[in-house]
Parts: sequence; structure tokens; C-alpha cells
Amino acid sequence: MRQQHSSISKSNSVSPKKIVPESLQMIMADSVEVMEYYYRGKIQELEQSLSQLNLLDNAREISSLCKEIVRTKEILQKIIIKK
Repeated sequence: MRQQHSSISKSNSVSPKKIVPESLQMIMADSVEVMEYYYRGKIQELEQSLSQLNLLDNAREISSLCKEIVRTKEILQKIIIKK
């Protein structure tokens, strides 16, 4: 029995948008204002997620979200300083 090697066809190729997560695509912006807008929106989304959680049931998720909010605010602060 002969073993056949599968070739990669162009129809199966993955677009760059599928390789790079959407959040990273937004970060690779040239404009400081665009990056600032992105991180402000991200903070709002995290805070909305946080407000929907219950401390007794979701303590770890709340802790994780709080850490992510702090990290994002630090990044935003660095971006604002660059302005």
C-alpha cells in the first residue's frame, strides 16, 4: 500500500484575521486615539461583566476580572501619557 501525502490547497488556507485574534487586531492601530478608545471600551465591557456576577458564586471570576481591569487601566494610562 502506498502512502499519499496530503497537500495544502489554497481553498483551505486561513485568512490573517482568523490567525490573529480580533482583540489583537484592534491593538495594532497606528493612532494613539484609536488605542485609547479601544482600551476604554474594553474597560467598560469588563466592568459590565463584573457587575453581573455574584460574589458568593463567582469569587474567582470577579478576582480575575478585577486584575484584568487594573492591567487594562495601566495600559490606558501609559497610552494617555504618550499623548
